[in-house]
Amino acid sequence: QNTNNCKMVEMAGEILQPNNTLYLSNIDWSIKKPVLRRALFTLFSRHGKVLEVIALRKNGLRGQAWVIFENVAAATAALQLNQGFDFFGKCLAISYAREKSDRISKMDGTYKPKAKRVKLQAADVNRSLDEVKKIKEEALAATAITTTIGEQDTEAKSAEDLPAVPPPPPPPTETTTPPSNILFAQDIPPECTEVMLTMLFRQYPGFKEVRVPRQGLSFVEYENEAQATVALKAMNGFKLTQHDSLQLTYGKV
Repeated sequence: QNTNNCKMVEMAGEILQPNNTLYLSNIDWSIKKPVLRRALFTLFSRHGKVLEVIALRKNGLRGQAWVIFENVAAATAALQLNQGFDFFGKCLAISYAREKSDRISKMDGTYKPKAKRVKLQAADVNRSLDEVKKIKEEALAATAITTTIGEQDTEAKSAEDLPAVPPPPPPPTETTTPPSNILFAQDIPPECTEVMLTMLFRQYPGFKEVRVPRQGLSFVEYENEAQATVALKAMNGFKLTQHDSLQLTYGKV
């Protein structure tokens, strides 16, 4: 099976200096770029903060990607634990990048622009102008919202003499679902697919399958309750996107 072959993947060639950026190869280049970047972000952010995922579709660069971490320790852990990972049916080959990424160089103050980037300065200026314009538009929109809120507050104060409305009854107390071998997740963002969830949960012993009955909901099944509990404690609260986190509970058997 492909999983067994992936366990035998070894990196050959020179040993590169550890750094924040990992170089990935042997990726199925038929995967669409947005899906690929999201899947790589989900897979590698388990080990630390991922600053950027770079995946290009140009000739000669297909099947390759770069993952930039905030620190070297996280990059090293990701390299060691994901080497040979079965990623969409192919075994990931991972090494440190040959050079420090520009993003990290700018952060630590060692960045030096290359000569060819001079040709792109005009485009960068235009892009910056567009960003400034966008910021101004957002500021005007925020001002309009603040004005509306102020008008609403004025209307609310004028209604203070009206009889007080009794508060709504408290919501019914939710009963806690007893532990089981099935985990339930809801409010999952659309970009987090069944394949991505499978990659996250199959790293824990006893994993059987992920079921997605409809968008936003999923069930993760393990062989027994103890194994499901280990996965729940490890993955509950895991950030799927910048604004969405996994909310796990036990599912009903």
